[in-house]
Order: sequence, then C-alpha cells, then structure tokens
Amino acid sequence: MPYRHGTKQEKLVERCIEELGLRYLAQAKFGQYDVDFLLTELDVVVEADGPFGHLSKRDERRDKDLKDMGVAEVWHLREKTLQDIKERLCQELNRYQNQIA
Repeated sequence: MPYRHGTKQEKLVERCIEELGLRYLAQAKFGQYDVDFLLTELDVVVEADGPFGHLSKRDERRDKDLKDMGVAEVWHLREKTLQDIKERLCQELNRYQNQIA
C-alpha cells in the first residue's frame, strides 16, 4: 500500500521495497505504535530512521514491544541514498533468510 506522505528517506525505502517485489504495509499500526513499513510476508518492520537515527533507549523498548506482538525483527535504516538503502535491505533480507533456513 503506497505511502504518499513522509520523508524523502521513507519514499526511497518504499521505492526499494517495491523494486524488490516485497509485500508491505506503510504506516502500519501495532498497539500504540505506528511503524514505517511492515513486510507482511516476513513479519519484519522496517524503520526509516534517517542518518541520525532515533533515541536508542526508546527504540529498544519499542522493538521489544513489537516483537512481543509478533514482529520477527525490526530493521532500522539510516542510509539516505537509493543505492545505499537498497544494498542495506538486500543485506538484511539475505541475513534473515539464512537465519530462518
């Protein structure tokens, strides 16, 4: 489901997810949290954190809560170019697929 509003980085992440042919929901709701993207077939959340990221303690708590609600993993992307985002997503996908194989 395309996300029409958001940061430049979120739009680039969405483009990469689409180019990789992954099914996703943008701005999905989990309990009290909104996540940037949920890769629906993998139960993985992708957060576009920007080059500076978010507050680590807050992220740790949120990630734990999301996992308690059934999310397998949360990937925080700080990359800001299309190529870097795509490379990072491919690395995470490969690592994840090897982990569950």
